[in-house]
Amino acid sequence: MQPTHSTKGISAVVATYKRKKELRRLFDSILAYPLKELELIIVDQNRDGLLDDLIAEFAPLLTLRHIKMEEANQSKARNLGAQAARYDVLCFPDDDCWFDPGALNAVQRHFEGAKAADLLIINWVQCPITHRVSRAVTQKELFSFRSVGYVTYVQFYRRPVFHQLGGFLEDVGIGQFIGGGEDSELTFRAMQRGFRIYYDADIRVNHYYIPVLTRQADVIRARQRGMGMVYAAYDIPYYVIFKGMVSPLVKMVLTLDRKRSGDFFNMFRGRLEGFVHTMRHRKRAVPQLQQSH
Repeated sequence: MQPTHSTKGISAVVATYKRKKELRRLFDSILAYPLKELELIIVDQNRDGLLDDLIAEFAPLLTLRHIKMEEANQSKARNLGAQAARYDVLCFPDDDCWFDPGALNAVQRHFEGAKAADLLIINWVQCPITHRVSRAVTQKELFSFRSVGYVTYVQFYRRPVFHQLGGFLEDVGIGQFIGGGEDSELTFRAMQRGFRIYYDADIRVNHYYIPVLTRQADVIRARQRGMGMVYAAYDIPYYVIFKGMVSPLVKMVLTLDRKRSGDFFNMFRGRLEGFVHTMRHRKRAVPQLQQSH
């Protein structure tokens, strides 16, 4: 059960596996501009004690909670960490991201303001979106895939909202048949169920951008199944789905590079597989809205 009350502040849940120096960089970025009302919940999926000395080093400097979990499942780890959170804002930074100075303080100010959203999305420095103006996000914009980022490390939820939504889908993410898209799926779920989403262009987080087509073929397919899942599960306009399916095929035909042609085919194939898989399991794919606590 999640806690029935919350205190003003930010609970940052970090699901981590086989990364240490990157996690140190995240800790250092937070210490550079510390926020008093912040807790870091480290859900450690390593079995070899990789992080024990790092946690011990930073424990006197940060409010840290170290939860160990044997199964390597990012979505499940994030949900587990969220259950332990005590502050009223939840975020899920990747273990290899780092914040700009003052970013978390700015997030807290947003949620203390009169126009605070249920879900705040901040700016990803290495992959900025075309819209540079902070504003509320509409369903039309979000469902066109042309508005804001959907990755976990740009998202800040009101904790009661996250729990009402039911958290991340635990059968979606790295290592699963649908190998990505758990973060965008939750964003779409929040919008379709009427929660308010706001984008702030001035609050920034860093994370190296790795283009989809630079990955191995099986990873491309697994990740793109997440896109197909979202197409099937939500009220995405038909023209957006059509474009998303056809575009990789057109690029596959037009490119003169054999490898890239194969990559575009795997992108299409992954989206189609995710779409068909989700249509077959649609009734049980998405959690029902939970009662507010």
